[in-house]
Amino acid sequence: MLFNIGDLVTRKSHNNDVVFEILKIEDKIAYLKGKDIRLYADSEVEDLVIAASDKSDNDDDSITRMKEEIMLDRSEYFYLPGKVLHIDADVFASKNL
Repeated sequence: MLFNIGDLVTRKSHNNDVVFEILKIEDKIAYLKGKDIRLYADSEVEDLVIAASDKSDNDDDSITRMKEEIMLDRSEYFYLPGKVLHIDADVFASKNL
């Protein structure tokens, strides 16, 4: 099957769980960006399937199901709150100081 940049696809190997947009195709590798979830991935073209639609009727149900699958029991793990680190990557602004 031929795919084009901008097509909405899912991955067979991941049970078609996330809808992606194709950003780039090089050789037989497609570079993907999640439509509803902030996620970048790559996949072999043979693993892709055209998505039925970019928005399903039960998106809320699928998001709830994904959250339930991801939830960890914090009593079983050592928990530390995350920290935010900001690095200014603007080279020109830092030289003018």
